[in-house]
Amino acid sequence: MNCNPFQPRRAIVLAAAATVLGLSAVSVQAQATKPPIKVGLITPLTGPLGSYGKSQEMMIKLAVEDVNAAGGINGSQLQVDIGDSQTDPGQAVLLFRKYFNEGYFGVVGPMTGTQWETVSPLANQLNMPAVSVNAIKPGITVKPWTIRLMPPDDTLMPEGVKAFLAANPNVKKVVITADVREASSKASADLYATLAKQFGLEVLETVEFSSRATDMSAIAIQIKSRNPDAIFASAFPAQAMLLAKDLTVQGVTAPILNTSILWTGPFINNVGANGRNWNVIGFATNEAGPAGHFDPAVYSNVSKRALQRADASIGLPFNVANWPVSYDGILFLADAMRRAGVDGSTDPKKAREAIKNQFTSAKNFSGAFKYTFRDTGDGHIPTGVLSADVEKKVWKFTAATTR
Repeated sequence: MNCNPFQPRRAIVLAAAATVLGLSAVSVQAQATKPPIKVGLITPLTGPLGSYGKSQEMMIKLAVEDVNAAGGINGSQLQVDIGDSQTDPGQAVLLFRKYFNEGYFGVVGPMTGTQWETVSPLANQLNMPAVSVNAIKPGITVKPWTIRLMPPDDTLMPEGVKAFLAANPNVKKVVITADVREASSKASADLYATLAKQFGLEVLETVEFSSRATDMSAIAIQIKSRNPDAIFASAFPAQAMLLAKDLTVQGVTAPILNTSILWTGPFINNVGANGRNWNVIGFATNEAGPAGHFDPAVYSNVSKRALQRADASIGLPFNVANWPVSYDGILFLADAMRRAGVDGSTDPKKAREAIKNQFTSAKNFSGAFKYTFRDTGDGHIPTGVLSADVEKKVWKFTAATTR
């Protein structure tokens, strides 16, 4: 018997829907006799990250379709119910408690690092399994009841900065710009400073801005005055759009590297020519993931279906980015429950305990992406840097990022 229950393996890619679960088919009658397995999704459907939540909802629905098309989980269909966190940690906590009290077997989400930092310890207090597929702030996954598939910044940023410098070997002096009053952005700014020192770069200044800013012209002028070889940024899409415009107005052409928070979402669809010198830390495009660390057949199938289903509210063409991690989060939970013998009739307390035990034994997992799990409970996927193709409105691999 394989000592690692999450050893990657190829599985069936159905004609109408892809799945990597390799579940044995069960009869319609057998599925009908068992209640569904209920899992909660906490994601922002409204508010400033509403388009992100809608993207995630689409990917989650693709995964649920694929799990159920392949026979469900031990004879039960999978049911994922979605709660709107509004990007509010307090609302995320309320939703998490609601799912716990109503007998759900586990939760995917919430989305941001601030929310995950709040929910992860709560999951351990309540004994409720939770999977993070978005949060990137390091050090906030609390074992054994939570696990994170999305690599956090303590691996994303070192690998991304290294790839950026390989693509831009003449960079010696940098300016860091971030909202240092926002926890995740400050953590990114601090790590940028550490990495600059590690790579022998001179940090000319850390230029602060507010994530609520509606005008970044003063920030752009301040950055221009320092004449950096490159700019290290930690900006959400709204502020990045403003900064890109104002840096263009100021004639700043130095390459810009933003953290992976800009990789997802509609920035690439809307920035236009102002984004020509922008790069993001990331590991996948609309066509492919990192060489050797994704399943081409599954990734292509999921990406194609997502591109077909997307609408203008989440950006066209749809920016696939790391959204397949959300897809994989559902497959990971479903595989854990299948291996643990869980079905919809299992007592919620016993089901949760069995899922948690699968979390603690996970060493790797293969879905659209291929993950290895660190002792911290965080997944790892090798990361590089992507540059903006503003004509096609997509991110593309740089020459320094191995495909």
